[in-house]
Amino acid sequence: MKELTKAEEQIMQVVWEHDQLFIKDIVDHMPEPKPAYNTVGTFLKILETKGFVTRVKIGNTFAYSASVKKKAYTQSFMNGFLSNYFEGSAEKLFSFMVEEKKLNLKQIEDLMKKLKDND
Repeated sequence: MKELTKAEEQIMQVVWEHDQLFIKDIVDHMPEPKPAYNTVGTFLKILETKGFVTRVKIGNTFAYSASVKKKAYTQSFMNGFLSNYFEGSAEKLFSFMVEEKKLNLKQIEDLMKKLKDND
């Protein structure tokens, strides 16, 4: 699966939250400063080419919906991230997060509980 650029990901976050959207709807749901209508349209064409969205003609315009589920993209992205930065090891990622003080003791305990619950 291809990786999304930052701009593409922003648009996909909006598309993933809704079933079917017109470009105007996507622009309305974007954070400030809102991108131009034509800019969003251009990115949607790219996303369609990459296989992330599909479009259906309704009247004189198109409605867009996600053709890749957010969870599927997240799994693919995280697997690539682990491979590229942590030699495929979730343990190395976890160690990095602890060393960088991105996880506190309470969060670590919560993660340990989740791990035990999944056994």
